Amino acid sequence: MSKKPTYEELERRVKEQEEEALQWKQTEDALRENARKLEVAYDQTIVYARQLNEEIAERRRAEEELRKAHDELEERVEERTAELSRANTLLRSEIDERMRADRALRESETRLKAILDTVQAGIVVIDPKTHIIVGVNAAAGEMIGAPREQILNCVCHKYICPAEGGRCPATDLGENLDNTESVLLTADGNEVPILKTVVPVILAGQKHLLESFLDITKRKCAEEELRESEKRTYENQKRIEVLQFANDVSLKLMHELRNPLVAVGGFARLISGRDYPEDRLKEYAGIILEQSMRLDKAVKEILAHLKISADTKWGSGHVE
Repeated sequence: MSKKPTYEELERRVKEQEEEALQWKQTEDALRENARKLEVAYDQTIVYARQLNEEIAERRRAEEELRKAHDELEERVEERTAELSRANTLLRSEIDERMRADRALRESETRLKAILDTVQAGIVVIDPKTHIIVGVNAAAGEMIGAPREQILNCVCHKYICPAEGGRCPATDLGENLDNTESVLLTADGNEVPILKTVVPVILAGQKHLLESFLDITKRKCAEEELRESEKRTYENQKRIEVLQFANDVSLKLMHELRNPLVAVGGFARLISGRDYPEDRLKEYAGIILEQSMRLDKAVKEILAHLKISADTKWGSGHVE
């Protein structure tokens, strides 16, 4: 027969069971708390999982859009690269063409300058808006009497042209200057007679006036000498005509006056030399009168002829 436990043992066992029950209760509470936390964590995990799935889906959509955008960008880059390549090729071709054109233009300008500098006519290029001289050849510089650098960038009507500002024959007055006589002002203030031609030209894409001129000083001198020579020739011709006319008049006088004078003189000598009957004297006097009248008629005819000839050759009033 087993021994009954004592009160102390029972009390100790009760206390142990109470402690064990308390521990179980604490454990249960802890388990409930953990279960609650797990439930909350699970709910949070579900929410997070959903958010994560949404984020993953959104990222996948973004990655897909990014891939599409990247593909489109690559395609556009390839297209743009091809366009840039074609444009670069065209630009390179245009640059080469422009360089060839520039070289050709420089060569052409060099040839043109060489040609203009060998031309004997003076040539200046003028801006029609400002009337500033932008080009000049060697002949023009020599005629003006100043170096090219001094002539360039000067206003033409204050330097080489006598026209006043606002009265330019070519731009303001609308005159056609084609081999027109004018004057050129030189650097020392003198005037040189010239034959001027002005034509509009396009240089470097801009409108300009090309003015060419020839020094006609020698021609003017020759013309003056020719006028003097013609004047002297005319005066000599007149003198010759006067002398010829005087010679003709003298011959006519000799022819027309000689016979009457001979008759008058002969009969006058007969009358004065001896005594004649009255009837013979009357006869001789009649002959003398007749010859005198013939002489007077001849003198009047000669004077009339002289007056007509003088009026014809020199105008009235030269012969009285």
